Amino acid sequence: MKIRLLVVAIFAGISTFASAEAAGVQFYGVIDAGLAHFTGLAPSSGAPGQTASSTGLSGGIQTPDLLGVKGSEELGGGTSAVFDVETGFCGVGLNQDGYVGQSSPAQTYCTGGGFMQRLAWVGLKGRFGVLKAGRMYSMALINEANADPFGWGLTGSNGNLSLTGAGGGYNILRTNQTLEYTSPAQSGFKIIASYSFAPTSVGTVPSGSASSSLVPRLWSLDGDYENGPVSAGIYYSRMSNEPYGVGAAGLNDGTLTLSQIYGAYDFGFAKLSALLERASGEYADGTTAGTSGGSNKYWLVGASIPVGAGVALASFGEANVGVDSVLMPASAHGNAKQYAIGYVYNLSKQVNLYASYARIINSANTSFAVLTGTDYFAGVAGKDSSGVALGIRDSF
Repeated sequence: MKIRLLVVAIFAGISTFASAEAAGVQFYGVIDAGLAHFTGLAPSSGAPGQTASSTGLSGGIQTPDLLGVKGSEELGGGTSAVFDVETGFCGVGLNQDGYVGQSSPAQTYCTGGGFMQRLAWVGLKGRFGVLKAGRMYSMALINEANADPFGWGLTGSNGNLSLTGAGGGYNILRTNQTLEYTSPAQSGFKIIASYSFAPTSVGTVPSGSASSSLVPRLWSLDGDYENGPVSAGIYYSRMSNEPYGVGAAGLNDGTLTLSQIYGAYDFGFAKLSALLERASGEYADGTTAGTSGGSNKYWLVGASIPVGAGVALASFGEANVGVDSVLMPASAHGNAKQYAIGYVYNLSKQVNLYASYARIINSANTSFAVLTGTDYFAGVAGKDSSGVALGIRDSF
């Protein structure tokens, strides 16, 4: 009897989703699994300067495993209500490597930070553009992903060195409590403006402690152009009361700015892309006495070349961490370079195989490590890191 009820419940759920999709609601997802090997990692314990390697089955190498529901409803007059909610899940188990170092446990949902926390927004869409409210990807991350041949995935991801990446210090992939407006496209141009009441994990109620008594706020402005083979844009954001450094008065009253210039041209036989970004601010990372902040810079050039039923990928990027950087500890100044190659072979519109290899060359003080969409390791200062992955992704 219980088995019969379970079968009925499953088919009822499938029927409900089918009806919902017909009414403008779409259920979607990605499951991705592959073998990955990494070197030049910080071990869970050991002598200073010692490195370790890791080999395992990872979920979400090309794209993090996810499930989502999105939809729209016509309201009349050319206006629609729209929404998107998306959660991560751990396709190969809960013990996949987490955010800092090999011994750290993975997040419960492996990506996004919680249930339906990859995306969670609702809004209105019409001739006026799109207005959204909720938790959403930062435009800085979207621009990095669009300029990256690896799409911010695989072992060749520019997130290994970029400012929004796990090793870059800023690490704001998504913004909370965000209002975002996207203008209608005019001759290929559009503008995206956003304001976040809580861009970091800190809430909107000031804390009693001096070092976190002011609430961070973030606004950003992005201008995009896309027409035929050409795409380009410029981005600027400003965070007030940033939490990375503290002023002489013991308050996090400083500002931090992030700017980007990016572009791509599709020649048909190859698509070339480039990105340049810079972060600057008032206070050095970790300071408690108002030490003036230096800059962080990152640039990337890449290529995507159609080959057979797939695409060959290649990129080169470099991160430069200034002395008294606004995003990295003073001991981490220097530069790191990444070389990456890969290939994605399409078995169908939804399923593909992939292979990628990347190598990071660190200077004496930098400690960047090769990562994936869901493997996050710590590197070792002055030691190179590499990563290779083979896998399969299914989107539905």
